[in-house]
Formats: sequence, C-alpha cells, structure tokens
Amino acid sequence: MHQGAPRGFQWVKTQKALVLVRGEGVGWVRFVLDGARTLYEAASAHPRRFQLEGRRPLFVIPAGTSRKAEPSGTASTPGSGSTGQEHWAVRHYARGGPPLPRLLGDRFLRLGSVRPFHELEASQEARARGINTPRIVAAAMYPVGLFYRADLVTVFVPGATDLVSSLFDTARKGVGGAMERRDALQAAGELILQLASKGLHHRDLHAGNILLEWEGAAPSPLLVDLDRCQVLPPGAEASPLPMYRRLRRSLRKWERRTGLRISEVEWETLKRAAAR
Repeated sequence: MHQGAPRGFQWVKTQKALVLVRGEGVGWVRFVLDGARTLYEAASAHPRRFQLEGRRPLFVIPAGTSRKAEPSGTASTPGSGSTGQEHWAVRHYARGGPPLPRLLGDRFLRLGSVRPFHELEASQEARARGINTPRIVAAAMYPVGLFYRADLVTVFVPGATDLVSSLFDTARKGVGGAMERRDALQAAGELILQLASKGLHHRDLHAGNILLEWEGAAPSPLLVDLDRCQVLPPGAEASPLPMYRRLRRSLRKWERRTGLRISEVEWETLKRAAAR
C-alpha cells in the first residue's frame, strides 16, 4: 500500500494515519497529525471554517493553515474577506445506501484499493485527460484493525453549485429560469459524453457530484467524488449509457423528494447531450 508517491505528492505517516499530500499541504497535515487529530476533525474545529451540508457535512477552511497561521475568529464564508485566499474543502468518506451504513458506519474494509488513494489516482488521470475536477491536496486513511476511515482535501471552487441546487432548490421553487435549467442539464449531459470519450466510467454519477460554474453564457461542469470512477487504458472509450441512466435515477429520486418536476423537454435535453 505504501508505494511511491504520485508526482507532486509525498507521504506523511504516523502510527494512526497514512496521508498522500501535496507540498502546499504538508505543514498543515503534519501539524494536525501531531495533535492526534484527523484532517476532518481539524477542519470541523477551525475557527474560520465554512460548512456545506451533504450526507456528511463538508468543511471549507483557508488554505495553508498551520500552527502560526490559524487565526482566531468566527466561521465565515470563503471569499467574504478581501484577501481572495484559496480555500480547501475537507470531506470525510461516508457510506451510502443500506444496509452497510448501519453495520459499518464510516469504516471501510482494508481489502483492495483504498478509497482516498484510488480517488487521487483517478483524479490525476482525469485531469490529465482534460476532465475538469478540483485539484486534490491530500488523501488520508486512518487504519483501525481490519478497517480504515478516510478523508479527502480538495481545492474549494467558490461560486460552484451542484446540479441538485440548479434544479431542485425548494427555496426558489426549482425555478432558475427555463433556459438556466436546460443549460444545467445540457452541461451534465456533455460531461457524461466527455467522460465516456476520455475512457472514464463513473459508477456513481449522481446529481450531487456534478458541480456547475456559472461564469459565462453557459455553465461549465466539474466532476467531484471520483472514488468510484473507473479509468480505462489510454485510447479506450467507455459507454455513456450507464452513467446517463445512473444520473437519471438520481434526478428521479430528487423529484420524489422535493415534489419538483423535470419537464419532458428538459429530460430530452439531457438525453441528447449525453448521446453519441
């Protein structure tokens, strides 16, 4: 498991943790591990953290935090200050879908590939193939007997919203404008087609792991949560159909959950964008 580090990364190891980290994150990671905390625990306690909700809360903190750099103060929104400082998003891996979550919680068996390290490898390859996905800063595992727990640190993309927010924001009644909704689904479909053509098959492509940056006339999609992404050999292509079907199931679930509906025209926009 403890092999050569990918280019630009190095191993940081303690009795209770094994972390692959980029140079800019080494100081913070060592500081956290020296205090016998996990990266997620440290982020959750950071005085300038910003919390994003999900299956498990995600914490956003100022980049490059160290013993000397940790400021006092209250939680704040990234970008609310005048420095324009980069921020990091710190996520703790959690299982989804019954019945395993009830049995294992946030633990994973130490068999096969380790999720954060696999996600780092998939992310590096995806970026090399032109897929837009946030840069990973650190991937950490914490062995516990036959199991492990894990965290991931990525660069936070301010202003990006997921596909769920674009289509099912109940505060806005799911109405961001008909054109905006179709643009969001068009971007999601184009991402599916791009993944397939670049030889990547995301086995869990749901509406929460497609982010959209709304800076131009049309949104630019970003892919997150690549721990279940299969990377095919260079030159090989994947089928877009399984990813399209998985995303469609996810969107149907959000329709049932919120009572908001995707129109037939909008479904057709997604379908055509994802088709070869």
